[in-house]
Amino acid sequence: MAERAHLEWFRERIAASLAIESRDPAPILAWCEERRRSIEFRADLIGLDQVRDWSRDAQGNVRHKSGQFFGVEGVRIESGDLREVKSWDQPIYTQPDGGILGLIARETAENGVEFFLHAKAEPGNIGILQLGPSIQSTWSNIRRAHAGKRPPMVEVLTAEAGVRIVYRAEHNEEGGRFWRKSNDNVVAFLDDERVIETDTTMFCWASLSQIRELALMDNVLSPFVKTILFPL
Repeated sequence: MAERAHLEWFRERIAASLAIESRDPAPILAWCEERRRSIEFRADLIGLDQVRDWSRDAQGNVRHKSGQFFGVEGVRIESGDLREVKSWDQPIYTQPDGGILGLIARETAENGVEFFLHAKAEPGNIGILQLGPSIQSTWSNIRRAHAGKRPPMVEVLTAEAGVRIVYRAEHNEEGGRFWRKSNDNVVAFLDDERVIETDTTMFCWASLSQIRELALMDNVLSPFVKTILFPL
């Protein structure tokens, strides 16, 4: 269910912040480039038959051995006159349990309202790192179906105190690629930064004005950031 108890208050804080917040994205770009040089990350395309822990079932659908994450199945569409053709088949990702896309915010006397961006490495990113939401995780990852580490910053959303949820709403992910997948979009305001337990090496604070400048640059800012910020 949509939640917006602190939304009008936060909009007022954003408006007040405009007078003092930084508009120059250069420090963030320099920080991101330094992070890019410091990490080890490589991604190469391989055949589906070579992918570890994924296999085809009896119908040819691709699934993870855990039964979680996403699957790749087929869908047949009858569109009448709504689309370019009347009917087509295609592969589609099936991941009905969705995930969380969240931005953590704070306000300081020196810099006004800021948002915590994650320089996140993904295999399909141009330039490896992209500035994304503070929290970007499927429920499968949160449940640690990969047997790896807990996703960054999820502790903020489960904190019993020190955090105000500005808004929360479910947004349907792009329906041309995902079958009925919905994500929780959240902005969480920190009253107490001590709730953060995650290593913040790959995170940086950015004002809304800086984020707007980053959005005008090629392949720097995740589209999820823009989606989360739009209701503000």
